[in-house]
Amino acid sequence: MFYSQRLSISAWFREWGWTCLASASPMGMLWMAHAPRETPEAAYVFLLPFLIWIHFRPSFRKVLIGMLVSGWIYHIAMVGWMRHVSFGGMCTATFLLSCYQSVWFLFARAWYSRFLRGGFNSRLLIIVGLSALWVSIEWLRTLFTLGFPWCPLAATQWERPILLQSAFFTGSWAVSFFLVFFNLCIGSYLHHLFVRRRQAVGFFNRSICPELYLGILLLFLMIYPFFIERGSDIPRETKTLKVGICQPYLLNKWIEGRATEHKDTLRKQTEFLSLAAPDIILWPEASTPYPLNLDRIWVEDLAKKTGIPILAGSVIREEGASYNAMVYIDPQEGMRPEWYAKQVLVPFGEYIPKPFGVIPGLEKLVGPVGNFSPGNQVYLFDLPISDGNSSGLVRAGILICYEDIFPSLSRSAVEQGAELLIVSTNDAWFAEEGCAEQHASHSILRAVENKVPVVRCANAGWSGWIDQRGMIRDVLLDDKDRVYFEGAAVIEVSIPQQYASSFGSMGDQFAYICSVLSIILVIYFKVSPENRAQA
Repeated sequence: MFYSQRLSISAWFREWGWTCLASASPMGMLWMAHAPRETPEAAYVFLLPFLIWIHFRPSFRKVLIGMLVSGWIYHIAMVGWMRHVSFGGMCTATFLLSCYQSVWFLFARAWYSRFLRGGFNSRLLIIVGLSALWVSIEWLRTLFTLGFPWCPLAATQWERPILLQSAFFTGSWAVSFFLVFFNLCIGSYLHHLFVRRRQAVGFFNRSICPELYLGILLLFLMIYPFFIERGSDIPRETKTLKVGICQPYLLNKWIEGRATEHKDTLRKQTEFLSLAAPDIILWPEASTPYPLNLDRIWVEDLAKKTGIPILAGSVIREEGASYNAMVYIDPQEGMRPEWYAKQVLVPFGEYIPKPFGVIPGLEKLVGPVGNFSPGNQVYLFDLPISDGNSSGLVRAGILICYEDIFPSLSRSAVEQGAELLIVSTNDAWFAEEGCAEQHASHSILRAVENKVPVVRCANAGWSGWIDQRGMIRDVLLDDKDRVYFEGAAVIEVSIPQQYASSFGSMGDQFAYICSVLSIILVIYFKVSPENRAQA
């Protein structure tokens, strides 16, 4: 009996062992490349185990099962912190993300036979096509009701701004494109070393792998803008905004009896920050225990007492609707009637999408579901500024919660004149397992794409500011260098004169181009003479 079990286990490993190893390796390397881990260089080679595997032509079934399962495990490892809000929602979301990703690996397997048989032109077409397909899939994740473009490939480089500067022209999509392109070029070089050159005729074909040099050339083009800007001697006028950041680490804000405690925490932090005379004091997302327009007196009295405006994350309730909002409280005028309402709500967290509303008991499955209404427009706040020599205003665009993972929202605010982006968020829902660092990596991409500084104010997690080049300039840390703590600090944010470019930013146009190119290549490979001959 034991002998037969040993044989069956041995047979299973012979059948599926390489599949498990080859599918798990790229996902493990990709996991290492993302925050909060600090191995971004793994993103340059994470596809190599898969490329070596498909050289041995595994079946469609093995690639599908291997990449779907390993992708699901990878996404659970990445966003497993979602279970603190909804275990069922975490399982569903991670499986959908794995489905998106698996499509790329299936196309890579299907096109690889052409890569093996073709010449340089054919190989280059497939390398470009697969790089474009990766970008297309990432862009599709930003769309639809359940869009969740969390941690794109470009976000692996959040602490390597030298590679991110091209995002100003093409969006962060170009960084993802480059990383896949570079992986494929290295893979082609390995294939050249061990296979092609042994079969090649002529010195050039045996000695040269053009794809390797193209990968190196593209790397140079990606980092070139960083050095050009760094070496520029053109002076730019800057403003300095002193921002007081409250990081109150409020938990279970809506539990009965906690309101007084949370108000006291916000009062103490605000009064402490006022001693440094900042220009503005920020409170994180939904920080007040009750809707601010229905419980405003204590906040207005606090602003009047300190003499400093407060930009507060709070719920607003009016005319039977609730909004996740950012509100300005002036020391003299009190709460202003204009406020920004979050435009992209969290499905199953702040509302239930209509197709799912008919499912009974869904609220219990997905966790603490709210009933919020979305905002429908950008609203910019004019923040007072006084740097000692002059005074004026800074126009700030607001992003609430996870709105900074959607590139179009940041771009809309900057197009309407925002000189600064403020991210107000509450990552305390997700404990201390990496959500804050992963979230901050998106803010770095938005800073570079729009060439504006980004200030982050979190209830718990990553608070600080990022300059227009994606460099982290200040982070609130405790005495153990951790971002998860209750604290407050005043930071000085340098706001440069807005960039003017003769070329201008493409925004999502690079992603559109990649999507069109992917569709064209899918059709071309489907109807090409080679496919018809095989059929």
